[in-house]
Amino acid sequence: MNNLVFEAVKNRLASSARTRILAFGSSNTERYLYGMHWFDVVNLGIREKYGSGKSHFINTGISGNTTADLLDRFQDDAAFYKPRLVFITIGGNDCNPLKNISGRQFKENLEALHHKFSDMGTIVIFQTYYSPDPLQVDEERLGNFYSCMDTVREVAAATKSGLIDHLRRWEPLRLAHNDRYLKMMLNGFHVNQIGNALLGLDILRSLDVAPGAAIPGNPFPALDEAVENQKLMDSIGSEKN
Repeated sequence: MNNLVFEAVKNRLASSARTRILAFGSSNTERYLYGMHWFDVVNLGIREKYGSGKSHFINTGISGNTTADLLDRFQDDAAFYKPRLVFITIGGNDCNPLKNISGRQFKENLEALHHKFSDMGTIVIFQTYYSPDPLQVDEERLGNFYSCMDTVREVAAATKSGLIDHLRRWEPLRLAHNDRYLKMMLNGFHVNQIGNALLGLDILRSLDVAPGAAIPGNPFPALDEAVENQKLMDSIGSEKN
């Protein structure tokens, strides 16, 4: 994690300026379930800490997208909004052998996305995925997936971008407490409400935001369970973002 990037984000949020925040990616960014999404958790946590009306949250995720698709629709679905901050979460489809995207092309596409956002003055935070379930994902795709996530880390470091490395935290939990892990998964490659809530909590933690909504009896019980899973991750040595 590049601490300077996260300090810049916190300073921006604490200022009097309004901040447009974009979520750009594929199905784990697009809303595909009823209820709270990770971007909602981030939205509400930031609103609670920094006040209402100071940030505008925009989600342009599209299921099935690759890095090539993000580049193709960059003008309409990213540049159009002129975001001050973007969360880029991508790679779960690039790793599909049927998409024919090489590791080299994936890296070049990530670099191109960073370049386009940087040219607009947008702060870039890359994210790795949560852990896919190896029992439900094709072996070749799974191997490609881990290579893609390594590339996300490499590009984030090389471009001095922010990085929220969910995968590094989820893997120890999946291996040590598979039952708790499976309760956060909708299928082999997608999280449910609990998993979404945990992603949001870890993003908020990287911004030093502790959502007060995570209390007993809150109307979103998945958040309480996500809080407990976050504590469990911490206790088994999952590296904090």
